[in-house]
Amino acid sequence: MTPLYEIRIRRDAHTVTPITVPEYELPLLQEIFGIENVHNADKKRVDEAGCGSPAGSFKASGDEYERFCAKYGVELVEQVFGKKGSRAFEKAVADSTTKPAAKGRQAAV
Repeated sequence: MTPLYEIRIRRDAHTVTPITVPEYELPLLQEIFGIENVHNADKKRVDEAGCGSPAGSFKASGDEYERFCAKYGVELVEQVFGKKGSRAFEKAVADSTTKPAAKGRQAAV
């Protein structure tokens, strides 16, 4: 199972959007919104304090790359992870599934 984390995206001075994502989705969010605007549930920057405690988990499917391309666009996904089948993306997904499973609610993506 892949842990999911509650993340807060600071869009502007007055707008913070909470989302729940796997850790390997963070580089895309950091690229879109800026590293300084991606925070964990404790309102600390993810790049400085980490993701925090898992909020749930889900079973990552083999089509995560395609899901990201549909959600964020092929250009951004290739810019962050490389072309489909790249080792960087496969490693990020594999590494996330080796972390301990989260206790509590289960979520599906």
